[in-house]
Amino acid sequence: MKMRMKMLLIVLIITCIVSLPIVTTYANEKPILPKYIEIGLYFGSSAKSVVHLKSSAGFIGGIYKDDIFQNMLTLIDFEEIILRKDSYYIESEGNFVEYTGNIKETGSLNIQGPYHIQVGDPFESAIEAQTFLEALEIPEDLYLAYEAGEWKVFAGFYIDEATAKEKADQVKNTIGINSYVITPSKDRVQVLDGDGNGIFVFNSKDEVYIQAFHDKGEEPLINLEGRNFRGAITAKRMVENDMAIVNRLLLEEYLYGVVPKEMSPSWPLEALKAQAVAARGFAITSMTKFQDKGFNLCNTVNSQVYGGYDIEHPNTSRAVDETKGKIITHNGVPITPFYHSNSGGRTENSENIWSSSLEYIRGKEDEYSLDAPNSSWSVVLNKAEIENILIKNQIDVGKLIDIKIIEASPNGRVLEMLVQGTKGEEILKKQKSRFVFGLRSSCFTIQNGGETDAIAMQASSTPQSVNLQGINVITSTGVKKLNSTTNINIYNGKSYNSKKIDKDIFIFNGQGFGHGLGMSQYGAKRMAEMNYTYEDILSFYYTNIKVE
Repeated sequence: MKMRMKMLLIVLIITCIVSLPIVTTYANEKPILPKYIEIGLYFGSSAKSVVHLKSSAGFIGGIYKDDIFQNMLTLIDFEEIILRKDSYYIESEGNFVEYTGNIKETGSLNIQGPYHIQVGDPFESAIEAQTFLEALEIPEDLYLAYEAGEWKVFAGFYIDEATAKEKADQVKNTIGINSYVITPSKDRVQVLDGDGNGIFVFNSKDEVYIQAFHDKGEEPLINLEGRNFRGAITAKRMVENDMAIVNRLLLEEYLYGVVPKEMSPSWPLEALKAQAVAARGFAITSMTKFQDKGFNLCNTVNSQVYGGYDIEHPNTSRAVDETKGKIITHNGVPITPFYHSNSGGRTENSENIWSSSLEYIRGKEDEYSLDAPNSSWSVVLNKAEIENILIKNQIDVGKLIDIKIIEASPNGRVLEMLVQGTKGEEILKKQKSRFVFGLRSSCFTIQNGGETDAIAMQASSTPQSVNLQGINVITSTGVKKLNSTTNINIYNGKSYNSKKIDKDIFIFNGQGFGHGLGMSQYGAKRMAEMNYTYEDILSFYYTNIKVE
């Protein structure tokens, strides 16, 4: 049965003021924030060939031109639509799955393909194309196409060029209108109804966005693969061929879905406000991070964790609202306010974690982060485990001989760590020492299994941990050398501590969780509990800044 799309209402292009530039600009020394932001939800290894969108109120589709949304299609009678790349699909239990087998061997399989036919010539407007479509009398499913600013009428999802050519000839012979074969495109996206009938196709380079129709009284939400999102959704074809799925929404509404993922909504309001301001600043100063992929930030820890509408909480939304537009500046310029879970008692200078020296990211004593989760921790690894970890990280030093810290920052974080083995040695610098071993921070010391927390010192020296392996001690039966099988009791003047020497283990004793730059989230929590304001918190963790 020919698809007439009777439920598809084509709307004249009406200018709706719903967008402002997403590029951050500054004038008169006062920061102007972007109103909208684009977040990559699926891309790279998580890119999609097919996604399902749902909205109880239906959808609208359009483009942003000169930063203004132009409504092109209103699909109010479709509660579910499918976005999929221009490819081959097989229907399986009501779902369409990309087919990657040999097309010549499909047999009786119900395959839809990426070949189409264009009926007639292009039109300047959607309403002209729709009027033409409605007047056609041919036995093919018809739908609109928008590519390079032109509207066209397409038909079919054919599996090869020969089949499409045959259909095009039939159309021309039947109604006397020229029809053309449309070959597969690495930029094309198909829009179908829930039953797999074509509604619309577009070139992803034209950046067509789908929004939930805004019915009075309800928040316009799009359900994407079971998760609800504010704003608009688009699919952008990637070099790798699949689709990056992108959520475009208001910056402030984006923060509604970020703050509760980065900080518990049960924490004090002033801590949540500090987090909201930090998250806002991080977003606006990182707008070009994923520019090559067609969006601003991603929804993971590689940017800021973003959970969409479902994760929103009244407490964190209040924190966003009560700090609306507030950011942190240094000498009038917005900063990138890095933050982390727990400093372990001291924050760090930026150059000791990465390479750039930032005047507003300076290490300092942080008593507010003590006595909190991960303020201190220990990890015990034996030589075999360490050797396996090194190999997994493409570091082959042979059999492990020793690990030791060569240099640490004044704030206690590792700058250089030496790994010695039978085949050579490797120096791990800064954060690499943490990431290779999966440690919670780079603020740690290394204790060999033969060392003890007891200390020894000479009158002219500083206290040092004692490595008991191979030490000669005087006992009641004479001089005895300690080895890895020796159990000893260490007396510190108050109590005895049992110690077994094991030269094959290394103990990483650390403090904090995260890179240690900028605001400690647990420190912010403690400061808020002590009645500090969010401005106080931010001014403590960032140096010479203003909140404005």
